[in-house]
Amino acid sequence: MNSAKLLDQPIYSPPSPLIFLQCSLFAILFGIWVLPETILVRHLCLFIGGLISLHTIFRNWPFFAVKRALPIWGIIALMIWVSFHLVFLSNDVDAQWLEYGTIWKRSAIGFIFASGLGLALSGQTQSEPQKARISVRILFAGFALPTLIFWLKICVGFMAQRYGLEAPAFLMLQVESTKFFVHKSAYVFFCLPLYAISLGCLYQLYLQSKLMSYQSLIYIACIFAVLLNFIVEKDRNGEIYAFFLTLCFCALLLKDQIKTLSYQKILLGCLITAVPVIGALYQFRNNPQWNSIISDAKIAVQIDQYNNWQDQATLKPPKDAQGRQISGTNYERIAWGTAALRLISQNSLGFGLVERSFGRLGAKVWPEAKLHQSHSGWLDFTLGLGLPGLFLLLGAGVLAWHQALSSSGWAKIIGGWGLASILLMMFTTELSQKVYIDAMIFMIGLVGSLNLKERGDSFNH
Repeated sequence: MNSAKLLDQPIYSPPSPLIFLQCSLFAILFGIWVLPETILVRHLCLFIGGLISLHTIFRNWPFFAVKRALPIWGIIALMIWVSFHLVFLSNDVDAQWLEYGTIWKRSAIGFIFASGLGLALSGQTQSEPQKARISVRILFAGFALPTLIFWLKICVGFMAQRYGLEAPAFLMLQVESTKFFVHKSAYVFFCLPLYAISLGCLYQLYLQSKLMSYQSLIYIACIFAVLLNFIVEKDRNGEIYAFFLTLCFCALLLKDQIKTLSYQKILLGCLITAVPVIGALYQFRNNPQWNSIISDAKIAVQIDQYNNWQDQATLKPPKDAQGRQISGTNYERIAWGTAALRLISQNSLGFGLVERSFGRLGAKVWPEAKLHQSHSGWLDFTLGLGLPGLFLLLGAGVLAWHQALSSSGWAKIIGGWGLASILLMMFTTELSQKVYIDAMIFMIGLVGSLNLKERGDSFNH
């Protein structure tokens, strides 16, 4: 069957109760994915969701033969490359086998779950649009759950301190090295998609002239909740990506306003755009790390002249020509990135591990160095799975995102905004580890399967 005839065929979707179950499993999974001591629940969500998806995938197998299935095949090729690397290119068989049976097993099951869920949602949108609206509400709740859990912990901690109450440790924010500690990078990864998706929903409401509605208030509340999360956690990565996504949103509004040739609307668009710009300038002026990043970078890239980056625990950052000790955060991240790029040029096929390949490869060049991660997800992933692995994973993600731009409804919002936020944050955040790779592959599978067939679904809740 050729592609043209195939696109005329309906997508099979399981009964709506099963789709609601899958959406609920995703919501639970996304909400607790990064929380400690939740591995049993996460595995149950993955396995049950994957089992339901297998039948959906089998019934819709011909749709994987079209060009729009390339992101799906890109992830499948990545799994094959990981297996090939383990068998023929392994540098540490035991460590790679351990990752193969944990990270890559979970990623494969999650990918099956996501692919079947995307197909089921596509079929449900065509056959039962009213019930599909319920499904997307559950999905949105899942994207919102990590942020809700963060603020629940803030509230419980405040009440416990204010009134001297005893509260379980897992219901409060914890300091590093404690059992239930969650790193701020995890909040960026699992909260930024809500920020991006909320912006995408606001833009769709704007296109439908429904910006002044109660739905807008929900999305605006989500945006502020995520942004305050980043401010409380003092996470610059989250703040800068939120700023970039807001600029994209404002640019889209301004572009549409200019098309109207109305001076009043153009002025309104400029005023809206000015809000995030002024906020960013305020943060820049009041944060010394931003003010000195260029001068710090000039020293940080000289990794052979200054080796302080090799042991950040005991060696202080170097001083500049004026005798000022440069920012440790700026110095370490830029120096580690420079060192990672050099290692990639020397090890184009990678070490073989998703986690801590930077430290393994770095030890061969700088034996005395105490290195773990380069603090860039994409660099760390390339050090682990090589340039072929980067090409397959990033290529599948970018292609799924590009296809989402030409889709409509929730395929466009989740792919064009949500997936884009994940692909972006991988550049400067230490996310090439643990559950982050699982979740990213899940998102690529979900968006790729949502895009398998062009649909004319509308944006409705």
